[in-house]
Amino acid sequence: MSHAWPRPSFITGLGLAGALLLTITGCGGKGQEVDDAVVISDPTVAAPTAAPAPGGTAPAPTATTAASPTSPAPAENVKAEGWGTLKGVITFEGTPPPPKDLVEPGKAPKDPEYCAKDHPIKTERLIVDAGSKGVKNVLVYIPKPTAVNPEAKDAAAKAEVVFDQSKCIFEPHVLAVMNGAKILLKNSDPVNHNVNSKLKNNGTNPNVPPSSELAFVTQGGEKTPGEVVCDIHNWMKAYWMVTDSPYFAVTDEKGNFEIKNVPAGTQKVVVWQEAVTGSGFVTAPSGQAVTIAANGTGTLDLKIDAGKVRPE
Repeated sequence: MSHAWPRPSFITGLGLAGALLLTITGCGGKGQEVDDAVVISDPTVAAPTAAPAPGGTAPAPTATTAASPTSPAPAENVKAEGWGTLKGVITFEGTPPPPKDLVEPGKAPKDPEYCAKDHPIKTERLIVDAGSKGVKNVLVYIPKPTAVNPEAKDAAAKAEVVFDQSKCIFEPHVLAVMNGAKILLKNSDPVNHNVNSKLKNNGTNPNVPPSSELAFVTQGGEKTPGEVVCDIHNWMKAYWMVTDSPYFAVTDEKGNFEIKNVPAGTQKVVVWQEAVTGSGFVTAPSGQAVTIAANGTGTLDLKIDAGKVRPE
């Protein structure tokens, strides 16, 4: 599954309707929270037919979207048996702001002999690939799946995920785990760090000495991602998300994600990116409906509008 991170690899996110351009391909699906969606339904997933219009035999009009009035959307809550794969790509529309230097070389306010000694530490708030326009570190998750694959749940709950402090930054910048999983708080640096998690159910603030690690077992699902900071080095910031389901992923450097063993049918998928207006939600906080075919796929492709990025 895409959420299971083999050590030492890491897995590294919703605004108003106009905040994004959305394309759902493959098996399709629609969300009423987002107006400008183009939906192509999968012919292998059966959807209820429209009822006859009053006083006639023609079917009543089906719901379409503003962006594609000629493309009918499949009905909400399409049910199917089995499991499938959710995948997609999150890209940036427009010109992204250049990443700022959080710490200039040789000017770290703490431990300058090591932190940013000969290179700047840049913000990871919004990382956009120059070629593909893919956005890295976008969180994608299904908070309330219609079913849970037992093997997926077991693997996610038993996962041990590394959260490192390396070269005076957190790695990964965005971390997603299932409740019950263990996070190994690691310090690969020769200087002291602390991990101050501000999550509601998973607050912790241990000191992590140089070249050491300690375990933190997650203690409850969260409604939203939360900040994690190092108080010793105030430029260090990351985000954790602890879910109650095993269905989550964080986009790679090209903006791609994949979640396997997702229950077939219609699922509400939440996408979050820290720089987006509306507390970071790219979709509505309740999620965007995507239909996934049994033994097939559902594809969710989103574009983040440059006009919906908060100033840093």
